[in-house]
Amino acid sequence: MEMKRAKGVDGLVALLVAVVTAAACGGGTGSSASTPGTTTKSLVVVNTGGDWGACQRKSFFDPFTAKTGIAIVDGPFLTDGQIKAMVQSKQYNVDVVYPSANLALPSAGKNVLEPVDYQVVNKAELAAGTYTTYGTSIDIYAWAMGYRTDKFGGQTPKTWADFFDTKRFPGKRAMPGDNDVPAVLYAALLADGVAPDKLVPLDVNRALKKLSTIKSNIVWYATGSQGQDLLKSGEVTMGQEYANRVTSLRDAGSPVDISWDGQVVAGDLMGVPKGDPNAAAAMKFIAFVTSKDVNGTFSYCAAGAPSNVKSTANPKIAKDLPTTHLNQTHVVETSEALAEYVAAHLDSITTSFNNWRSG
Repeated sequence: MEMKRAKGVDGLVALLVAVVTAAACGGGTGSSASTPGTTTKSLVVVNTGGDWGACQRKSFFDPFTAKTGIAIVDGPFLTDGQIKAMVQSKQYNVDVVYPSANLALPSAGKNVLEPVDYQVVNKAELAAGTYTTYGTSIDIYAWAMGYRTDKFGGQTPKTWADFFDTKRFPGKRAMPGDNDVPAVLYAALLADGVAPDKLVPLDVNRALKKLSTIKSNIVWYATGSQGQDLLKSGEVTMGQEYANRVTSLRDAGSPVDISWDGQVVAGDLMGVPKGDPNAAAAMKFIAFVTSKDVNGTFSYCAAGAPSNVKSTANPKIAKDLPTTHLNQTHVVETSEALAEYVAAHLDSITTSFNNWRSG
C-alpha cells in the first residue's frame, strides 16, 4: 500500500522542527539513553500522521509502551538523504526510520544503518524477501493488475500475458512509468514468460520489446491516485495499480476487480540509524511490531497486510491482502538479490526506459 508520508518541503520543515525541539531539550532524542549505561525512557519513531499514523499508534506505539514502559514519541519522516545527514552529524533526532529498500541493502546501508539484530527480531516468521540486512518490513503492499469488469464481454483477465493481449482484452492500459519503472519491467517480463526467480539479471531490452507491443495503448501515471482515477473513469480498461486502490474502488461500487497473479510485492521497512544511542531499544520495538501477536493488529484500522506470516489479519479484509495470495506467481521487489541488482543498475535501467518511452 501507499504510505502517507511527509515529503519534500513538508518533510524538511518537520525535520527542522524536530532538531530545534531536541536542541531546546538538551540535544539528542527524547530518551535518557544518550550515554552508555542509562535506561531508555522513550524512542522517537517516524509517524506520518493521518489515519495511517493513528493506526500505528493504536496498534504498535501504545501497546509497546504498555508492555515496556518506553514511551513512543512521534517523529517526522526522513528521506534517505536526511537519514545520512543525521548519522554524519551524530545528532540523533529519530531512533526508528523508514529507509528506502535501496538504503536498506548491504551495499548502501553499512555506513548509515545499524544491522537489524535478528537475534531479537524473529525473521523466521517474516514473509520471504521482506527483510534485509538493514531493514525489516512491518507491512506488505503490492502492485497488481486491476481491470474493468464491464468491458470484456464476461471474459476475465488473469495474468500479465492477458494485460498485454489487447485483441482479446481491448482498451488502454495504465502503468506507473513515473513512479516505479522496475515494476513496469517486471510485469512485461512476466508477460513474456520469464519466471520470477529468473528476473536477475534484468533483461531490460526484452522488457522494452514486450512493452512496445502495447506502447500506443499505455497511459502513464505519476501517482497512485492518478492510476486509480484512470481505472475508475474507464479511460483505461486495465491497469498496473496499487492493490488496495483497486479493491477500494470495487468496494465503493465501481465495476472493477483485481488479479493477484504476478503481483509485485514490497514492504515498508523500519531501520535504525547507525550509532543511534537507543539502538537496543529500537530493535526491541521493531521485534515487537513484527511479532505474530502484534503485527496483524494493524490490519484492523488500516489496509496493511502483516509481514509476519503467522500473524492473523483482519478477516474482513484478508481476501484483499497481498499475503493471502503468495501461493500464486509473485515478485518480491524488496528481496535482496533483485533489489541489489536494481540498485546497482538503476541509472542505466531508467535511462533505457526513458529513451524508449520518448522514442
